[in-house]
Amino acid sequence: MNPPSSAEEAAAPALSQTAARIVESARACFERYGIQKTTIEDIAKAAGVSRPTVYKHFPGKMEIVDHISMLELDKVQQALRERLTRRAGFADMVTEVVLVSVSVARENLYVRRFVESMEATAHSYAETSPYQTVARERWRHMLEAARASGELAADLDFNEVVAWLSLNQVILLATAEQMGDEDRLRHFVRRFVVEPLLAGHGA
Repeated sequence: MNPPSSAEEAAAPALSQTAARIVESARACFERYGIQKTTIEDIAKAAGVSRPTVYKHFPGKMEIVDHISMLELDKVQQALRERLTRRAGFADMVTEVVLVSVSVARENLYVRRFVESMEATAHSYAETSPYQTVARERWRHMLEAARASGELAADLDFNEVVAWLSLNQVILLATAEQMGDEDRLRHFVRRFVVEPLLAGHGA
């Protein structure tokens, strides 16, 4: 989902002081009441602002959830930086990105929402979806480097690659526990998800 890059792109735009307070108050409400039961009134009260002020900064509750999901992607980035070295090849890097993304999403409600939302919009990879846009931008550096080095199959479109990886991440999110230990899951991802993307493995 979120490969590390030399020039890390921000997952979410910078917020004003009031908007940031709304986001943090919403996060506290979500943890206390759950996302579904939390209302805009709850968030406004916790933030010490009016309902119109919340709506001035966010169209609705789920847009606040989306913003938090973008912020939480940093946890995926941190885990990837700890695992990967600059000497890792394209196939190894993609495999670890998928594994780490699924691992973090299993424990993190907001990252899970991002992964599942990518899958839900993967069919429209040629269109503008905020989830696919973020995913494409975060994958771009790695895919361009792999194309330049000859590791990525030349006939693959970058958007299609991101859509393919998005679909597989959500499948693994639902089935990882049945796949066995991490080494077996790594083999599965490398062999059946990543290798079809490599030069020499296509049709």
